[in-house]
Amino acid sequence: MDLSASILGKSVVSYLRERQATAVLRIGRDLFDRAALAGVQCFNFTAAANLSKILNTEMQVKDTRDVFDRVHPDTLALPRLGAVSLAVLGAAFEAKGIGGGQPLLAWFQKHRGPTHVITFAALKQRDERERAQEHKAAKDRRSARRDQAQEIRVNRFNKRQQGSVTDGTSK
Repeated sequence: MDLSASILGKSVVSYLRERQATAVLRIGRDLFDRAALAGVQCFNFTAAANLSKILNTEMQVKDTRDVFDRVHPDTLALPRLGAVSLAVLGAAFEAKGIGGGQPLLAWFQKHRGPTHVITFAALKQRDERERAQEHKAAKDRRSARRDQAQEIRVNRFNKRQQGSVTDGTSK
């Protein structure tokens, strides 16, 4: 890219050069800049940043090889992580030479078995369905406890009212 300081200005050129040199994907100690990802036809840098955040803060992986060996695909079926971020992970595997010619397929098969390959969207839908069922079960339990507590309070109130009427203390 032609970055002419006389046309763009020195601050703009230095900003653009810094941006080109900084890592857009960090997986543990492995850093991938725009050029490394573009070398494997990956250009979604927003998804790369999102993937970096999840892998480094929530899963605390050591490097890309650690993700390939240890992280199960089901653990990445998170609401804020989509198929594009998974494609970025595949590009990182490819850039590091992990997983052969089809690194995402190799990763899925390594953890889920060679005959059990499903799409990431189906995996996320299954997890969302499970979360919805858990939420419904919790809501039903909460309702049952509330109804039981209300019934106990009503029975206690009715007993007190009956006791005060038979004692003749009511007005």
